[in-house]
Order: sequence, then C-alpha cells, then structure tokens
Amino acid sequence: FEAIMTSKVKWLADNEKSVLVNNFEKRGWIRGTSEEEDWNFFWTSVQTTRCIFNLDSGYRLSDDQLINHFPNHYELTRKDLLVKNIKRYRKELEKENSPLTEKDENCRYMHLDFIPVTYILPADYNIFVEEFRKNPT
Repeated sequence: FEAIMTSKVKWLADNEKSVLVNNFEKRGWIRGTSEEEDWNFFWTSVQTTRCIFNLDSGYRLSDDQLINHFPNHYELTRKDLLVKNIKRYRKELEKENSPLTEKDENCRYMHLDFIPVTYILPADYNIFVEEFRKNPT
C-alpha cells in the first residue's frame, strides 16, 4: 500500500451516500469511473461485490485495491456462522494434531477458547430459556 500513500487514492462507490462522498473528498481522494479498473478503494453493496467476484468474471484485487465487502463475508460477520467456522477449523487442527487443540484439565480448549454460546432465535428459543434459567447472570 506504499503506492497509495505516496499518490492520490482513486475511489469508486456504487451509491451516492453523502457521508461517503464528503469524507472521500475531504481527504483529497479522486473519484474514478466505474469503467476504470485502476481504482484503490471501492465502496460497494453486497450485490455489487457478488457481481465483481462471480466465478465468470475471474476478477482479483491487485495489491493496491481495497473493498468494503468480500464474497461470503457473512461467514465471519454473523456470530452463528463464525462459531460454525471456528468449530470446523478446530476439527481440522485436531486432525493435524496441532498444539492449538490442547485442552486443560477441565477439557476446555486452551487456545481458540473465545467462542460464546450462540443461539439462532426463534429456532433455539427453548434452549436459550433453559440456559438463561441455569445461568441468569
């Protein structure tokens, strides 16, 4: 990103939100056109991101490009899916006998032990109420 810091940032946006445009202009960034591919920052909707990175386009970001979304970002931004992916990662690490899967005397993971109890409501409502009654604090 050194090239970005030594020159003006060229930005694109697929919407006209004044808060974005005002902040980009205040920084002295240069607005690009949607036909150009030499942009540095692109503020997109999820739909635009899907179009840019669909399998048919084969588009890949260059080293000096940033985008505010990425394909399947919800796999990390939704807590229930984040938990699912961390659990999947743990299983892969266990298959590899990684030291990251080490457990303490209470059988709790010593590493990667930051996953909160997660519920998807309304489907998990009864489990949620039961857990809340056991641990109201």
